[in-house]
Parts: sequence; C-alpha cells; structure tokens
Amino acid sequence: MVVSTQVINETCVNLLKKARLAEAQIQRLIASFYTKYEVVPTERVAIHQASQLREQYSFSYWDSLVVACALQAGCTVLYSEDMRTGLLVANRTTIVNPFSDIL
Repeated sequence: MVVSTQVINETCVNLLKKARLAEAQIQRLIASFYTKYEVVPTERVAIHQASQLREQYSFSYWDSLVVACALQAGCTVLYSEDMRTGLLVANRTTIVNPFSDIL
C-alpha cells in the first residue's frame, strides 16, 4: 500500500483543525505512516505531472498531486471520496470511492 506526502499533509491538517489532536499524537501518526506504508514524496516530477493532469482531467490542485503520486508509484487503484469514482487516469489508475457502496 502506498500513500503520498500530500495525503499525510491533508490528514494532519484536518486532524489538527477538526479533531484538535495534540502535536504528540500527530507525530505518532506521521511515524506510523512511514512505518506501515510506502510513502511517495511530492517532488518536482509529480508537481509537473500534476499540472498536466489538471489540464487534462480538471482535477483540483491538491487532488492532482495525489493522482500524480499514485501514477508515479504504479498504483492501479486510487481510493478517494473526493474524486469521480470509476475514472481511469492515464489508462493506468482507476479512482474508486471506498464509500460508494455504503451510501
């Protein structure tokens, strides 16, 4: 399983704002991401590819970074509740809403 630094950033921001977690809890969470998953950094190649993805698929800035990292990591499935489920990106990665069957 793969996670991008963008996903870690978004998770931490929301947990700080909405759940008001303490920094010690955030630090443990960050460490657990790096222990349990392959973490794909958001670097120059991903940022450039994200721009191309925004142009082609009209993703938001932040979503395009997540998709670019998924493509970079060779993921065939990207789980997201924010993006269009079933969309095949670059003929390689399918976006799946993990909650779509629940709703």
